[in-house]
This record gives sequence, structure tokens and C-alpha cells, in this order.
Amino acid sequence: MTRIGLADVLGRGIRELLDAKPFSGWLFTRTVEHDPKEEIWYEFEGRGVEVICDRFELIKTLFVHRGDGESVVGIPFSMSRSEVLQRFGPPATEGAAVRIPKIGDRGAWDRFTLSEGLLHVQYRTDREEIDMITLMRADTVP
Repeated sequence: MTRIGLADVLGRGIRELLDAKPFSGWLFTRTVEHDPKEEIWYEFEGRGVEVICDRFELIKTLFVHRGDGESVVGIPFSMSRSEVLQRFGPPATEGAAVRIPKIGDRGAWDRFTLSEGLLHVQYRTDREEIDMITLMRADTVP
């Protein structure tokens, strides 16, 4: 079992991720969603990582939250927005903090185009730090 970079698995089969460290030792829940299209979700319980696959179990999107997820993405969640911009350059798109009815407050965000896919960085509302990182294939952007 080898260690792999998360961006490297975009578009590959889920088994490659499940067989790699640290995922090979983590428990997960697999859920099939049919609405509006078939997707297969893998949630690594208590680890801060969720993966969405297409119906062929090819990885489309990875959500990485604080906790163990932070250690597998290679980006410290303590980074400020200005540090993220310094590291990745100008974002392809960005958004301000918003209040979403029935969901609540969401921090500002930046999206970067990388050779492997897209990197979406969501910031906290209470301080200048990363709240969540999303890696996705370019063809899966909402």
C-alpha cells in the first residue's frame, strides 16, 4: 500500500484510493445516490474526508475537512487567504462570504485551476483560515 496525492486520484477508480495509506486503514460508508444522477459517495467516518464517484466508481470530487483530512491534502488549514493566494496565485473565480437561508453563514472562497483539476478553498467565517478544501475534476464543477 503506497501513499498517494489526493489530486492524483481524480478520474481514477476508487479502489486505488482505498488501497493507499492512510485510507486503507480507515473505515468508510458507501452510499449510492440516484437523484438527479447516479453518484457513489464514500465517507471516511470521523476522518474529515468524503469522496464522490461517478457510476463507474471513478473519482469526481474529494471534500477535505479539518482533522485527519488536513494531513492527507498537504495544505495546512491554518493558512490565511493571503497565504493561499501567495501559494496558488490569482484564483480563476472567487466569492465573498454569504448567508444562505436554512444553511447559515459561509465564508469567502477561491477556486484555482490546476493541471490535475480544480482546487476550491472555503474559508472560515470567524477567522482567516481554511475551513474546507475541495478537489474536483474540471467536468464536475457545479
